[in-house]
Amino acid sequence: MFQYEGKASKLIGTQRLNAYESAYRYLTKMQKSGDLPISDNYLGDNELAKNIYEKKYYLKDLDNELIEKSPEDVFKRLASFLATVEGGKINQKKWAEKFYNELYEGRFVSGGRVLAGAGDVYRIKTLANCFVSKIQHDDIDSIYEAAFECARTYSYGGGIGVDISALRPKDSVVHNAADSSTGAVSFMDLYSLTTGLIGQSGRRGALMLTIDVKHPDVQHFINVKKVPNWVTKQIVEQCNWSGMFSEPELETIQKQVMENTQVRFANISIKASDEFMHAVDEQRKYGQEEFIVYKKLNKQTVMSAPQDEEEIHYSTGIPSKDPADYELLKTFSSFTKMKNWLEKNHKQTIDKDKFSDKHSRDVFGDYVCELKKTNFDLAIRQAGDFLLYFDSPCTNEVRHLIKARDVWDQFVEGNYKTAEPGIIFWTTMSKYSPSNYVGKPIICTNPCAEVPLEDGGACNLGSLNLSRFVVDGYTPQAKIDWDTLAESTEILVRFLDNVVTWNEDLNALEKQRQAAKETRRLGLGVMGIADMLNQLGIGYDSEEGNEIIKNVMEFSTNAAYQASARIAAEKGPSPIYDEQQYMECPFVEEALSEETIKIIKDNGLRNIAIMSIAPTGSISNIVLSYKSDEKNYIGVSSGVEPIFAIFYNRRSESFDNKFFKVFHSSVQAYIDKMDLNEEVDNAEDLNDILPDYMMRTAHVIDSVRRVEIQGLIQK
Repeated sequence: MFQYEGKASKLIGTQRLNAYESAYRYLTKMQKSGDLPISDNYLGDNELAKNIYEKKYYLKDLDNELIEKSPEDVFKRLASFLATVEGGKINQKKWAEKFYNELYEGRFVSGGRVLAGAGDVYRIKTLANCFVSKIQHDDIDSIYEAAFECARTYSYGGGIGVDISALRPKDSVVHNAADSSTGAVSFMDLYSLTTGLIGQSGRRGALMLTIDVKHPDVQHFINVKKVPNWVTKQIVEQCNWSGMFSEPELETIQKQVMENTQVRFANISIKASDEFMHAVDEQRKYGQEEFIVYKKLNKQTVMSAPQDEEEIHYSTGIPSKDPADYELLKTFSSFTKMKNWLEKNHKQTIDKDKFSDKHSRDVFGDYVCELKKTNFDLAIRQAGDFLLYFDSPCTNEVRHLIKARDVWDQFVEGNYKTAEPGIIFWTTMSKYSPSNYVGKPIICTNPCAEVPLEDGGACNLGSLNLSRFVVDGYTPQAKIDWDTLAESTEILVRFLDNVVTWNEDLNALEKQRQAAKETRRLGLGVMGIADMLNQLGIGYDSEEGNEIIKNVMEFSTNAAYQASARIAAEKGPSPIYDEQQYMECPFVEEALSEETIKIIKDNGLRNIAIMSIAPTGSISNIVLSYKSDEKNYIGVSSGVEPIFAIFYNRRSESFDNKFFKVFHSSVQAYIDKMDLNEEVDNAEDLNDILPDYMMRTAHVIDSVRRVEIQGLIQK
């Protein structure tokens, strides 16, 4: 493998390639001598895990032949490659051993791109899962430049998020051969088709497309996958003319064509502001006819906010008001009653036609009465008023005064029919994103939406497997090993920081490489929460379970930030870290302990953002869950999710096609430990055999309770 000379090996460079080979051979020697653990059959009879490794993560040569045959081969490759970032051979060997042992014991697992790409000398691959690219300007060059950035990123194995809020709305002015613009939404197919065209070893790239809820095309965006476009209409019309299909069949054809042609290769989400959600709730409380007067606690009236792409770029945020700046004064059932009250109490005269004119409203949809000799103004509206807004020197203002629930109801209907679009609470994300406070504002999320990112930013993922930090599992003495959790968290932070160092060279685009150098962003998350609780004998949705989850998340977050600060003392902080600016982020005060903040202030911070909980779709199925008598139980609950089901039925061709139960790993471990296999095989109802806490699966847990747990974890 190390003798092959190609683009990847040249990019790695002779010195680093030699260090990688040296560390790799050192670990091989340690494996053979018994100083590093190996297993005769690490994955046991888990066919799903074996298939995932073979199809996605085992290294292949240029003839597509497997070079690696076991998880230990992958652990060795990752550990040795990432350890080469450390200075000196002694350090490299030390950290290669530590990384290997953590991976072997299943205490953490890296994101899929690291598993697939780290140490691959045959192919150039990014080690980051997904990125974000900004459409720099509202022009054709920038639109297609972003499409190229998507294509190049896919060719390196990454996914990407693109926000289209900066593009002018449908029917607005253009200065070319067209009469008017086809609108921001029309370019979604460009990015979707680009995604579908670029292959990634049997998979395709992942794409997220977002739009701000204030953009005039937001309703078109919501409907893009559920309202037939011209292609779908033409196909259905041709089928209808043929006379070969009934009405129900034509409806099925239309549904299938929409699903397979209309922005097929993209996840889509709207960026919802607090302003929008407040308007939705306002309309729910009062109905859409009520007139409302607010005390506006700031004296600035914003009548226009054109996108100039330097001071205001709509992908970082179309100006949006803070509902906290508005205090409810009074509501009225009619305009006349409101008008009389304003004249009597504030000596303000208001004309109904002017009030109804969208051009008389500020950019937040309020009719503002400016008061003299007060420290506040009046903001007047009908319940649910929401102004869709776009303005630039090229288009001039585009304003649509609508009801917020019109957008909300379309969003809910779309979710019910097609599970899209998603919703991103953008005000909250912006408020709590550390990069926003050091000059790198977020503009979109990665395709899975767990990481809001700046232009060129990447999600560099790795997850602690909480199932592996329980001592004496399934016994009354079961407890969390906090010391090991702290140590593993510190090692994972270094592991992921070394991934960032490699991505300074391995990312596809210069701006991605630059973002890696500047923010050194990590995405440290968790998996196996439900399996940890199973071993502790506690229900996922119980009060005790929630308290444990809260404590684990607080502990691991503080351990991770302390580790980053210590690495900053050793290797230097992020080049854009600024203590004063960074400490303004409310995440610091709300999530970090005084001890952690002191360590950060003393040393700086190596990584601008550290925590992010990924879905862990594939990797949760291949990681070690529990060990007993040299038997490995493979697979854990993904991300922060409960166990989906206690078991599934599988048909065995080796035993006359009979069906048998395949239990979730931590459930099977309990059954084996308690010697319950015979009882389980003969049971009519598993509730009679398995403890109640183990039966708290996704289908049992109350949906509202599930959202509450999600919120608890995300704090």
